Amino acid sequence: MKNMRGIKKFMRYNLREDKKAKSKTYFFKKKLLAFDDKFINFLEKKYHQSKKNIRICLHTNIKDNHHDMVLLQQRKDFYSPWINNNKMGNYPHKHIKKEETFHLIKGKMACVIFNNKGEIKFVCLLKKNSIFKISKNIYHTLIPISKHVIYHESTLGKMPKKGDVKYAPWISKYNNKKKILEFQKNFRKFFS
Repeated sequence: MKNMRGIKKFMRYNLREDKKAKSKTYFFKKKLLAFDDKFINFLEKKYHQSKKNIRICLHTNIKDNHHDMVLLQQRKDFYSPWINNNKMGNYPHKHIKKEETFHLIKGKMACVIFNNKGEIKFVCLLKKNSIFKISKNIYHTLIPISKHVIYHESTLGKMPKKGDVKYAPWISKYNNKKKILEFQKNFRKFFS
């Protein structure tokens, strides 16, 4: 996949884009046997073209009972949803009814766990092949430490319905760059 033609051919054969998704999202056209380096290379090439986060879903559609996806997420502009109070990306949240498991494939990422007041309880630094599981009803966020990260996310249950995800009501305290820098300093203490 050295050029655009190679990427387009690869996509046409293996993937279909979900044009309705909030971020660049692809589903497999047929059952997947192995997610290998070809797909990691595809994620990175598409990222370098668009400079946007991208995901490949291993489940066949949003109605599946088990959601599996491999995501490439960039560090750049990570905090802008926090500052602008947009509930997207890794805006701190909790899942009321389900757990999530993360397996880091490439890069470095921090899993930050908060208490209900927004204070940091725990930070886990994930490196290649690290796995982290978050129980239901716990506020959390994932923060890329490297320029970008690639990770596998797995969770049982259909796409969340209204009320299944609760966004952090205290996030408004991180509404400017000074507060974000303070937060970054605090969470880095956990793994420095």
